[in-house]
Amino acid sequence: MYDRDRLATLSAVVEQGSFEGAADALGITPSAVSQRIKALERQSRHVLVRRSRPCAATEAGQVLLRLARQIAVLEDSVSRNLGDGGGDATGVHLPIAVNADSVTHWFLRAVVPLAARHGVRLDLHVDDEEHTAALLREGAVLGAVTTSAAAVQGCAVRPIGATRYRPVAARAIHDRWFAGRDPAEAFPVAPRVDFGPKDRLQTRFVRRITHRPCTGPAHRVPAADGYHDAVRAGLGWGMFTDAPARAAADSGRIVLLDAVRYLDVPLYWQHWKLSTPVLDALTDAVQEVASRILVPPLREHR
Repeated sequence: MYDRDRLATLSAVVEQGSFEGAADALGITPSAVSQRIKALERQSRHVLVRRSRPCAATEAGQVLLRLARQIAVLEDSVSRNLGDGGGDATGVHLPIAVNADSVTHWFLRAVVPLAARHGVRLDLHVDDEEHTAALLREGAVLGAVTTSAAAVQGCAVRPIGATRYRPVAARAIHDRWFAGRDPAEAFPVAPRVDFGPKDRLQTRFVRRITHRPCTGPAHRVPAADGYHDAVRAGLGWGMFTDAPARAAADSGRIVLLDAVRYLDVPLYWQHWKLSTPVLDALTDAVQEVASRILVPPLREHR
């Protein structure tokens, strides 16, 4: 049987990134934090925390981290059911993995009212949608917006729709690389803007319509607002979500490079197989908002 305080300390160390930060969050000394982690490691017979900057859970630590966070969620549920408003005055901690475009365009509409209504603490881990399931697998989050339809062990998965992307560019990029040219020739060689090293939207779109790899220069701008600004400024072409792409094109601030073809990225909501008022409300909110804003998960248009 694992001690609840020790598990909570493990969660605090990983959440805060250091023993000192965990001590401040828990209101105890760093020495007490160290003693609790060492006791938990002796009991489990595994090293649970990498003493790095920031601290991170080892593979064995991820197993106990997930247990710690599940216990916290269940304790909060019990407290709410008993009518005392929740077990923690600061609210239950809800770490969630989500991609940047979802945060920008719809996800906050689901979780902000939830945070206010249930008094939870949101902790959004922003990563590429193809990689958010890994955070769920590691125990770092309790739910994730992901492109993975295969359920992580111990989790349920639900399709929630698809994000539609369209290729766009500033007028200067359009005139220099695309005007009067076959798109199959222009897209692979024109400069593009990627969100980061994990972003494959542009290359996937080009592969889909040209069956060729991208060989043009790729700029990286790993910030949601910065990415859109970079494309509008003429750094290269990029993929915008459907509504902003069409709105910007209609206003003349940007050129829609292909009025017919687009890329649909199906999304799924994966979450722990726990039924508590907060987690159930979170899933309901995600599904309801996604159903209004996302498109049905269709194949990419050819």
